Amino acid sequence: MRAPARSTWTWHRRLGLAVLLPLLWWSLTALVFALRPMDEIRGRTLSRGPAPAPAPLDPARLPAAAALAGATAVTIRVVEGRQVAVVERGAAAPEVLELAGGRSLGPAIPLEWALAAARRDFAGPFEVEAAYLLPREGPTRRVAGAGPEVVEPPEEYAGPRPAYALHLAGPGGVRVYVDALDGAVRARRTAAWRLYDLAFRLHALDFLPDGAKRAAIAAVVAGWLALGATGLRLALAWLRRRAAGPRASPPA
Repeated sequence: MRAPARSTWTWHRRLGLAVLLPLLWWSLTALVFALRPMDEIRGRTLSRGPAPAPAPLDPARLPAAAALAGATAVTIRVVEGRQVAVVERGAAAPEVLELAGGRSLGPAIPLEWALAAARRDFAGPFEVEAAYLLPREGPTRRVAGAGPEVVEPPEEYAGPRPAYALHLAGPGGVRVYVDALDGAVRARRTAAWRLYDLAFRLHALDFLPDGAKRAAIAAVVAGWLALGATGLRLALAWLRRRAAGPRASPPA
């Protein structure tokens, strides 16, 4: 092989190794997506099924006018068999009113209601080690069980807040997130979900800034184009040698 072809072959091998690394990266992280069914990843297999049908509202039970001072929105709903009003006052934390007695429950439904809703929904052993309240703003504080008093807001939950985070005992670190205004189970997180989420972040290069992410993708595309160009040059050189035929032997 002549020197130019040998140099091209060297560059072709180096480019092939360079573009192989991101290909392996994306293939291995994508493999995680196929390990388990999506229903299991999202925790749907931990649910007993659809939530019970909503109970009818009693129009006779309405909050008193004094309780609605400064309200920008009021939502009436039934939570665990109790009719409540969720009063919004702009950017301030919501206030939950129990309409049967006219008392204020504070910025969230009681933890006992959330536990009852989660226990009814969860398919399997249900033992809560710790419960945390995730407010709309401010730190996440423990409201029951053992553990740190204040923790960072969990990145694995992106649903509506306020919400209760219920840490269940047992393997897998299962956590159930319950809406603290209507008692609906919003998410179930397991070790399988966290592995899937990590693989997705690595696959999508979420750990890089947008500019660096675009630059990395552009570099990979450029590497593939260069690999194709060197491969084409090697192929043309081989075709030319085939067309030229064997070299004549020098005279003895």
